[in-house]
Formats: sequence, C-alpha cells, structure tokens
Amino acid sequence: MCKIASAGWAALALALLSACGGGGGSSVGPVPNAKLGGLWTGTLTVSGVSYNMTGLSAENGTLELVETDAGNTFAVQYWGTISSMGSKFTASFTGAVISSGGTFSDGSLRGTGTATGTIVEHASVNGTVTFTTSLNTVVTATLMLANDPTYSQPSSLTAISGNYTNSVTSGDTLSITTGGVITYADPAGTQCVGNGMVSIIDASYAVYAGQISFSGCSAANALLNGTSFQGIGAIDSVNVPPLMLFLMHGTVSSTDVPLTLLYKKT
Repeated sequence: MCKIASAGWAALALALLSACGGGGGSSVGPVPNAKLGGLWTGTLTVSGVSYNMTGLSAENGTLELVETDAGNTFAVQYWGTISSMGSKFTASFTGAVISSGGTFSDGSLRGTGTATGTIVEHASVNGTVTFTTSLNTVVTATLMLANDPTYSQPSSLTAISGNYTNSVTSGDTLSITTGGVITYADPAGTQCVGNGMVSIIDASYAVYAGQISFSGCSAANALLNGTSFQGIGAIDSVNVPPLMLFLMHGTVSSTDVPLTLLYKKT
C-alpha cells in the first residue's frame, strides 16, 4: 500500500519514496483570508539540512504532507489542519515515520507539531515549524512550499475513475468507479480487501477526499481489519501514466497511523 515534481507534482513523490491600516487620508479594509488549498512541493530545513516535502491541502483546511531525505531512506507522513487569517497561516499536525526501519534522531517514531508563517493564496507557503517527538525532543525547522498550478484544474469523479496498480511495488490493485466507489485487493501479499469512497471537496480544484476500510488482512497485517482510513488525494495527469496519490490516516490499536496510497493508472 505503502511519492514526490518533475513531469508532474506527484512524480516527485514517486521519486522520493521508491512540505488593517491606513494613511494619507485613505483607508484599507481587512485583507481577505487566503484560500488554503494546494498541491505542494518544497523543502523542510532542519539544522541546515534540507528534506524534500510533497503534499496536499484542501480548501476545507485538511492538510497531508510527506517528508523524505535526499537518499530516499527516511520518510515521514504528516496530517492535520491549516487555517489562515489574512496572509498568515497556522497549522497543527501529527507525524509518523513511514520508512521501514527509520526513526527520528532520538529513536522515536512519531510526534506532534505546529507551524506558522505566510501563505500566498494558491502560490506559496513559508513558515516556521516546531515538532515535538514522542520522546519529548523539540525540533524547529523552516518550511518553504510552492503550489503546482494544476491544483486549479477542476475535479470530477470521471477524471479520477479507472484502474490502478501500485507504483512502488507489484501485486496490489485499486479501482475507482465513476460513482466514486473504491475497491482494493492484494491477493498475493497482505490478502487485504479494501472498500471505500472518493468524493469531491470543491469541484473547482484538483484535490479529492477519500476513505477506505480493510478486511481479510492476514498475519501481521490483521490489525488493519476493520480500520477506516480517511484523507485527501489527487491525480497527476501530466505524468505518463497518470499517478494518483492519497495520503490518509486512521486509528489502529488506539493509535492514529498514516497510510500512503500511490498508484499508476493502467
């Protein structure tokens, strides 16, 4: 189940997994709150070291990001919310390591954080991040993201419908009907079966909402049975073949955990 921009914004994700006043007698009204959505790529810089960031946000404030290092050996998924007041933004989120065998510098696997800074609507995000690991290590970082203009393409269930295969590994498949119904299968691997829905958040923009639940998972993956994951995603139609990325999270054994779905259209 378990990418990042080049031919398209999602292609980078794939590469990385295989971020009121007045004067002079006149007055200015309040600055409108910046819209929140985007298909983001950029960097997260910690102690002079830059990490690649790719992610999505929706106009309703849902936020999902993936961080990877230069060697593609370390990856973290973040999920939470973002809001704006004028051109300023605030965000709060949870993060967890998704790379096999990877940890944060103190050996922890997850944590929580906040971010503040400036957002230029549908263009850029620049801010400061404070992240506290589950072992209470506090990390500060600088975030710089740019929006891919394809975010402003309209979304539709017809556009995202189709058959997909895993773009990182082989064996599991996913399909989406024109009615938004998701069907997932991995008969040779986890044996998981998944069912869910894709829905439109704002038809003017390219980010979708998604939900999927699993059953029939075997062995170590049995803990996924009955778990419902939800998040947001988009399809990179510039890439050939088109790539679909959904970043989700759900509660497994009382812990909120991430799920990355990165698939190529067949």
